[in-house]
Parts: sequence; structure tokens; C-alpha cells
Amino acid sequence: MTLVFDVWGDLAMFRKPYTTTSMVSFPFPPPTAVCGLIAAIVGLDHGASEGALKAEYWDRVRGMQVALGLRRPVAWFSTAVNLIKFKSPSGDMGEHIQVKHQLLKRPAYRIYVRGGEVYDELKKRLERQEFIFTPYLGVAFALAEYSYVGEFRETPVEEEAMGIDSVLPLYGDVRLDLQQSGCLHSEVVPFRLDGIRRQQETVNVIYPEYRVNSRIYLRNRGDVEVSLVGTERVAWFEPW
Repeated sequence: MTLVFDVWGDLAMFRKPYTTTSMVSFPFPPPTAVCGLIAAIVGLDHGASEGALKAEYWDRVRGMQVALGLRRPVAWFSTAVNLIKFKSPSGDMGEHIQVKHQLLKRPAYRIYVRGGEVYDELKKRLERQEFIFTPYLGVAFALAEYSYVGEFRETPVEEEAMGIDSVLPLYGDVRLDLQQSGCLHSEVVPFRLDGIRRQQETVNVIYPEYRVNSRIYLRNRGDVEVSLVGTERVAWFEPW
């Protein structure tokens, strides 16, 4: 079975870790950010009281799989944000810098979840439209709202040539139908962290230009696992 819910907000920023002088965002939440959203809704403690780098909830999501779809076209805006050098309780506005931020404007995504030990708890929270910790879209000031779509029995899709309604992780010899898909974009996104937020694995993904075509068309799906969830064909990331 698969849980499906939509998340959206006024803005978002899923920071690319290799950016320094400017804050540049991924166009959608990478699997690591999706994991954080699930942990917030369910109430998995990250253990930060014992150290700021702690992310202990990763041990609780092992075996879970997620997929992600866009629900609105990707739209960007840029602004400068004042950052204070905050090393004393009062702070010192005399020492601050303005950092350029690339933010997503009115983003919306659909998240698909299956498997894992917290599945039943996540279902309960989604059905009640509640959360334990405040969910946000990448940064704490980008608060997230969500709505529960439902629970669906997924059906494996075996054919090679097909259209995909989600972000496509590239596993194996995936071949795209570029003519039918129109404009496509690629990213390398973080897939898995360890318990102290060290990156363990990344994955290459393809996502559509939503204004042109919300689907990605394939000639060969390679090793990507695809399921029919409701009326949508989704490509799964590997289990955590």
C-alpha cells in the first residue's frame, strides 16, 4: 500500500550543499528533505539536544521508499537576507552580512510513501491532518502545509515505454523519449544521510518542465521501479 499526500507553501529553499557565498536551492525536496518532512509529521526525534548535527531519525526510516511529483511549475525569486554574527546572547547587528538567497515561489509537491516501520503512524497522522513537529520546506521560515490524498494499492508497471508522473531517479540504462517529453531538467540530489548528517549517497534525477509537459516519457525504464498509484505512474527511489 502507498500513502499519498500533497505539501505546499508560500516559499521554499532546499539548499544545495556545495553553494557558499549564495544560497542556491534544488527545485524540489530531495529524498533527504522528504525524510525530514515525514519525521516531523510522525514525530521522530533527531536527537539535536545532544548535538546540533544529530539526525537519529534515519535509523527509523530504513526500508521506506518514496516518490515525488511536481504539482505546480517551478518558479524562482531571489532576495538578500540579513545574517547576524550571533555569538553572544544579545547578538550584534554591527557584524552582519547580506547573503543572496534563491527561493522557490509557491511550490507544491505530491509525496508517495510505502514500507518502513513508521508507515502506520504516518497514516494515522495524515488521516488526522496533524503533525508533531512543525513541517517546513527546507528552511525553518518556509512553513509547509499538507493535505492527505489517500492510501492506494500500487500495481507494478512492467512495460518499458511509458509516461511517468513523478520525478525520475536514474537507475540502470534509462532511455528517455525526448521528443515526446519536451523540455527536461537533470539534478544530482542527496539521497541518504547518516545519523550525524553526513551525506552517504546521491542519485541522478530527471524532472519535467511542468509548464510544457507534466510527464516524462521513457523508451526504456532501465532498473527503475514504476508503479501505478491511483491514476498516476510513479518512479520509486530505492529503499532507505
